[in-house]
Amino acid sequence: MKSGFVALLGRPNVGKSTLLNALLSKKVSIVSPKAQTTRDAISGIYEEKDLQIVFVDTPGIHKGDKKLDSHMRRSAFSSARDVDAIVYIFDASTRDIENDFATIDSISSDAPRIYVLNKIDLIPPAVGQQKKEAILSRYPGATFIEASFKENFGLKEIKEAVIPLLSGDMPFYPHDVYTDKDESYQAKEVIREKMLHFLRDEIPHSSAVKVDSFKTTKDGLKIRATIILDKPNHKGIVIGKGGAMIKKISFAAKSELERMWHTHVAELHIEPVVIPNWRDEPAKLIDIGYGDR
Repeated sequence: MKSGFVALLGRPNVGKSTLLNALLSKKVSIVSPKAQTTRDAISGIYEEKDLQIVFVDTPGIHKGDKKLDSHMRRSAFSSARDVDAIVYIFDASTRDIENDFATIDSISSDAPRIYVLNKIDLIPPAVGQQKKEAILSRYPGATFIEASFKENFGLKEIKEAVIPLLSGDMPFYPHDVYTDKDESYQAKEVIREKMLHFLRDEIPHSSAVKVDSFKTTKDGLKIRATIILDKPNHKGIVIGKGGAMIKKISFAAKSELERMWHTHVAELHIEPVVIPNWRDEPAKLIDIGYGDR
């Protein structure tokens, strides 16, 4: 039996969550083309016979001046400690690779690193070769993999590169568990995902979701949640004319949860509220589910 933990690190929107979902063939982390989609470290458990790899998806590492930004940075960097390996993901479609180098050099961990250049389908082969040479010049002898997670290219190579680095000989999770997050957390994240899809950039990035009630009844699951906003004018936008937008978010989230869980969601009630400056208030962050107690 081989087992161990592997941290997935990188800057925002490089494809960490897409990789996790592709490796597990399950939706564990929500995905959006917008930055800062992932706010917490989320574990996805990959299993084969005599093999268990706990992949830890992390928030994109970026600079920001809010307490929420600090929480996300701490979550990412702390996930790199006490793991068997770090898979650091570069976005091949961006030009500035120096920011990645600065981020990598700030990671305090002795774990071996695997460098993955994702989204190579979006660039000419010559550009990909230049980026590969730049990475290997900076980190000579490093394990380097080209990939396109959306095309399921490079997944096998990542898994095969990780296995020899695993140090455990016992499973960390029961065989039927695929994530460390419960259904209440998953519901919260799916609601956020639909907000990211339907609303303009500022609102989902300055909002949060809190699940207030999660009940199993004879009719199906009944979920009540609150969308926390920091500006009064955002509330009207989230509700929409005649309640159209909040209904759209609720319906899309309900449908997605039923698809994920193969269970009927009898009720998903979402209520928006305004809590000014919640992203910069430690006590409010803790109440919502972010920050350190």
